[in-house]
Amino acid sequence: MKIKHLLYTLAIVFCSFAASAQTKVGTVNINILVSKLPEIAQVKQGMEAYEKELQSDLKLKLDAYGKEVEEANKAFATMNEENKKKKQQEIFDLEADIQKFRQNAVQLVQLRQDELMRPLYKKVSDAVAVISKEEKYTQVFTLDGNELAFVDPQYDLTIKVAQKLGLKVEEKK
Repeated sequence: MKIKHLLYTLAIVFCSFAASAQTKVGTVNINILVSKLPEIAQVKQGMEAYEKELQSDLKLKLDAYGKEVEEANKAFATMNEENKKKKQQEIFDLEADIQKFRQNAVQLVQLRQDELMRPLYKKVSDAVAVISKEEKYTQVFTLDGNELAFVDPQYDLTIKVAQKLGLKVEEKK
């Protein structure tokens, strides 16, 4: 009975070693590759243009608010209480609209950046997949998020993927 148990254990250990011998793990630094793509300049220009557009929209809202407050201050002297309250509510609504716009602008900028960066990450990801298949890697981890404590540099595919994409990336020593 003990021998049978020992044989099963040895069989399981042998199978796991055989399975792990077929595994080839690599790493890649995707953010370095994306930052070296020539398309990154277009993304930066697109982001700058979008931020200017949002700033322009905010300036229009602030100008309209300032004009409304100025007109209200002039007209308050001749208004009855009911009209004053309506005008004050309009001004509060404009303030709330400006505040909401400012809050949404941060999210809008992030969404636009994600939208513009998605094709770049896809391009790098496709190149990683090609290299991984050519080199027969079973797993490739990214180094961008500090997910790994130690990696043997010989399995880093960053340089090979950069070459595939026609990019120049300095090798870490």
